[in-house]
Amino acid sequence: MPTSSNPSGSDDFRNETRPTGLIETRSIDYVPLRERKGRLTDQATIWFAGSAQLLSLATGAIGIGLGLNLVWTLVALAVGTVIGTIPVSAHATQGPHLGLPQMVQTRPQFGRYGALFIWVVAIVVYWGYIVLGGNLLGVTAEQLGWGSAQPWAVITGLACVVLAVFGYHWLHVAQRVITIALVVVLVIYVIGLVVGGLIPAGAFTLSGTFDLAPFLIVVSAATSYQLSWAFFVSDYSRYMPPDTPRRAIVAWTSAGLFFGVFSFEAVGAVCAAMLPADGIIPGLATTGDLVFKPLGATMLITGGLGLLGLMAMCVYGGSLTLITALDSVRPVTPTRRIRVVTILLVGVTATVAGALLPADFLNTSFATILAVLAYLMAPWTAINLTDFFLVRRGRYSVTEMFKPDGIYGTWNLRGIAAYAVTFVVMIPFMNLSFFQGPIAAAMGGIDVAFFVGIPVGGAIYWLLCRNLNLDREHAVIEQSDGDLEARAEAII
Repeated sequence: MPTSSNPSGSDDFRNETRPTGLIETRSIDYVPLRERKGRLTDQATIWFAGSAQLLSLATGAIGIGLGLNLVWTLVALAVGTVIGTIPVSAHATQGPHLGLPQMVQTRPQFGRYGALFIWVVAIVVYWGYIVLGGNLLGVTAEQLGWGSAQPWAVITGLACVVLAVFGYHWLHVAQRVITIALVVVLVIYVIGLVVGGLIPAGAFTLSGTFDLAPFLIVVSAATSYQLSWAFFVSDYSRYMPPDTPRRAIVAWTSAGLFFGVFSFEAVGAVCAAMLPADGIIPGLATTGDLVFKPLGATMLITGGLGLLGLMAMCVYGGSLTLITALDSVRPVTPTRRIRVVTILLVGVTATVAGALLPADFLNTSFATILAVLAYLMAPWTAINLTDFFLVRRGRYSVTEMFKPDGIYGTWNLRGIAAYAVTFVVMIPFMNLSFFQGPIAAAMGGIDVAFFVGIPVGGAIYWLLCRNLNLDREHAVIEQSDGDLEARAEAII
């Protein structure tokens, strides 16, 4: 397990007097018990602010664009969000239990080298959200009359890089404050629309307005969007004490994820229903100002702050995943320096790409991106959760995860085979702008690949692990992790 020789034994950013002491030191290494602290409510606020943001508007608008009325769009969004929230919030329990980032925990299922593909996918997801977020924040700044989009895409991208550098604790603080602002403006916005009678007549008519195909497309899109956070949930719970109640952390994480995502998805649907010819950003500005000025600008700013927080979380998670991948090829010491270098690498490249994207990229490509994410992530989340809750039941060796010759090996054919087979099984159910599987075509374009992939991936992996020698693993765990706390020194 990576360690270093700082004798101070303290990582409390609040007690450091040096400027660099404000910067988090730990990355992929184990968080020892003496550094474990935190509040359960922070698991709600970090995910509420991270998902109640401008990017979520695009998911909410999909149903209106497909011809669903507002009420059925909202129902589909709620159903998809609930389905996606269940596996994502389950990952939150892994952080306190193991004290490790999410992607390190993939090694037992796929092996040290076998997990490289999963880490590449995760980095692409992180990088993609930073690109999309920076592009959208630039467009938002232009809508507010602050200048052209490209410079603002760069400015906001660099701001999220700085926040990611300071790290875990400051990200939680920022999202706590942003959550309060978001709740206030959302309540004012919703009450204003309802009391003012601004929502179109017939928007909430249930009878005679249901269409199965677009309804299921919206369910799938909402599920995919929610599931995309699964790669880094335990990154933000790993400083919690190991005795944190599982039900409690799942409940708080679920609350933040569901209400955060659904609130801005619903706002996106309302904007699309009221102003179908406008884009999501002009639509939000206009509908907000219909309540009173300058509520539209206030909604854009607070939603933009939430998106900025999410981008910082993605830079942070991308850095952790990149360090994990590098450590698999050649063991590295997770110093503060490597944290900063990898954060700059992920954040700066994505910021530049976001500034160069066309302004209408989100409107034309977002649904396809969500579908591809679902296809890639469904097998992984099924395998990871099945291993944690059903196969190994949370019994892992932290030390062995970092050993090149550890018990989890370089290639775990069980996890690799389960992922590959699951993905192949999903292909006939896929429906994309450039590809349509035969079953999806027979079902009129309805895409249920994600809903097939989750149970199939979990079942295949469970079956392949029936002959896994857990007794041998448990003996190694007792021997390898016996002095884990003593060896988990502070990092400089």
